[in-house]
Amino acid sequence: MASSNHDVDLWLAANNPRLKALLPLDRGDQYRAFAALASSGVAAVPSAATVSGKLGQVASAEANKAMAAAGSDVKELTAVLIKNPIAGCTSVMDIALRRSGYNPLDPVQAGNYSSYLAYVTEIVKAPFFHLNYADQKTLHQSSSDWDKLINSAVELFDGIIAEDKDRIVKGLQQLAHSATATSDTEQKLNVFSQQAISVNTNVISVGIYYSSVSMIEHNGKHTTKQSDFVVNRAFLNFRLDEWPSWAGKVAATQTASVDDWLSGNNSVKG
Repeated sequence: MASSNHDVDLWLAANNPRLKALLPLDRGDQYRAFAALASSGVAAVPSAATVSGKLGQVASAEANKAMAAAGSDVKELTAVLIKNPIAGCTSVMDIALRRSGYNPLDPVQAGNYSSYLAYVTEIVKAPFFHLNYADQKTLHQSSSDWDKLINSAVELFDGIIAEDKDRIVKGLQQLAHSATATSDTEQKLNVFSQQAISVNTNVISVGIYYSSVSMIEHNGKHTTKQSDFVVNRAFLNFRLDEWPSWAGKVAATQTASVDDWLSGNNSVKG
């Protein structure tokens, strides 16, 4: 179903960070669908974000340069967002992030899990995206080794080219070591999130993947007693055909370059 200008106006009004009194977050069916994981006892919600593929890297570089040149001029930003829709995609996602209260840069912040679910829900509901699917995949893992688990989980990440998967695996391994400080044999639940933007000819896609892992740290090595893991997946397309008529509304609300989006959504730097 196509989105309308009215849908866009409503979403931006509900998520506009400049308004003093924001509308209450609508935690309806979409929220409950994504809240399948335990709602309490989550120690940390670290995040990793990437732009996948050479086309994505080229589009990102061009968009970052154009955004920097435009400064804060809404008219110029609108033109940049129309010409560089990947920056429109990151701007919309940044609006949802700020509205939700989720803080990827502080994975152990109180309430981060609930805020993260609100963030994913707002992305899925956003009229700027078409939801291709949202599902859950169960991963059966015989080994308790966290690194082996990551390799298996990344195979479930759609829209990411093979040459990027090694980099994503390394990033998730880093998240495991930075998620939270735990004492020996103390078991804590962590929710690991991966966001990936992919650019192909006439298509910009967003994949969001997350799973809970009950982790134990001993002598600097992370393991888990779990054998079944539910990987939650959402895969969306940015609505490129309608985007030129909506870019000005987003430019007047809030913008975020691709670099800004990457910096704000990677719990581990470097």
